[in-house]
Amino acid sequence: MKKHFIFSLIGITLSIFSGFGQNNGRVANFSYGNYDSPDFESYSFWVGSNKRSSIDYTYRTKTGDIKHLKLKYAGIDVSDGQKAFKIIFPNGLLLYITLSAEETLMVKSADGSYSKHFKWLYEGPINGVGTWCEPCTQDGKESVKLLKMYYFK
Repeated sequence: MKKHFIFSLIGITLSIFSGFGQNNGRVANFSYGNYDSPDFESYSFWVGSNKRSSIDYTYRTKTGDIKHLKLKYAGIDVSDGQKAFKIIFPNGLLLYITLSAEETLMVKSADGSYSKHFKWLYEGPINGVGTWCEPCTQDGKESVKLLKMYYFK
């Protein structure tokens, strides 16, 4: 009995300390094209500690390389009569993000030279191959809900 209690106490202590240092964040991923398509792009909207955390942009170059950029959140605005939030690229490019359909985002520039629909991106095992994405939203509805709670306010 005493041995069982000690092992239980050790297990509880380890699980408490393993929780420290973890972000416990969530991420909503949206993509244009599939990961292996030549025009692949994706946005990852992170939330941590009950607030917006970071925005990551990933794209495939013309040579086929995958590149990543950190973007900045630039506040709320209106685009084509819809509530939008703005993001800024490191080169100063400003884009507007609106909800397009139930699980789709419209990402576009003010002048319309860039305009694409991004769908929820599943991150996890396919046919039993791959690893589970713990912080990822589980579906498009959860992703949109996360954006409404933290990015559209």
